[in-house]
Amino acid sequence: MALHARKPVHFALVAMLLTAGCLGGSSITTNEAKERALAAEEAHVIDQFENASCVEDWGLESYTGVEREAAVINQTSAGVYVDVSQPFWYSTAETEADVGSEAKYLVSENETRRLDGTEVSPC
Repeated sequence: MALHARKPVHFALVAMLLTAGCLGGSSITTNEAKERALAAEEAHVIDQFENASCVEDWGLESYTGVEREAAVINQTSAGVYVDVSQPFWYSTAETEADVGSEAKYLVSENETRRLDGTEVSPC
């Protein structure tokens, strides 16, 4: 029975392959993914209010403590999954609200896609 010596795996090689994307995963950084997801949710909220005929005034701030936040929840070969929250307030003839949206995004090299989230529909 012949014995075969095991060759050690060099951690530097593994680290290089991981950062080069050779072992899967996304080539976007988590910070870039969070920034892109936050920007996309802000644009989504803006689009909803600019097209809402019943809204008299609105803004992207919160006066009740809702924070603009992003957290990476998963990273796969498809991209980086990010949960975001975006504060906003608005007023209509009947309502004044200070709330926010929450959404999940998939951020890849080529797109930032809203997978699900709060329906922003003030009217």
